[in-house]
Amino acid sequence: MSPLAAEMKAHALEAQKFSRKHLVLELDFSPHSLHELEPQLDAVEYAIRGGKSPENVSMLTRIWGAYLGETIRQRLGGEWLPGSNSQPTIVLGGETLRPHEQVRLRIVEGAKHNVEAWFLDLQSRHSAPKN
Repeated sequence: MSPLAAEMKAHALEAQKFSRKHLVLELDFSPHSLHELEPQLDAVEYAIRGGKSPENVSMLTRIWGAYLGETIRQRLGGEWLPGSNSQPTIVLGGETLRPHEQVRLRIVEGAKHNVEAWFLDLQSRHSAPKN
């Protein structure tokens, strides 16, 4: 496992702990967990001290972006690679994915950047899910 992949795995585990503590939400790297996470991305405004402060948005982007990326990697394949703006990317079937940016946009700009829909679109365009 590359150092970047290990770092993303650690951040994804941090997302699980955070979500369990602050949102009473169990994340298990399944598509269904993204369905459960989606409405909670709006709730962070009220669930954590400081709401959508720049610091909180940065932290949530880091952990939930890693969680979304790990869900993609575990279910569809792909590999973590360094990206621009210190946000890692996943290369999947020749496509470069930016899960951290997807999460950031969802938190900042709202439901039009639905993470579950984004994942399901990827799933429909790439190989069958891995178990």
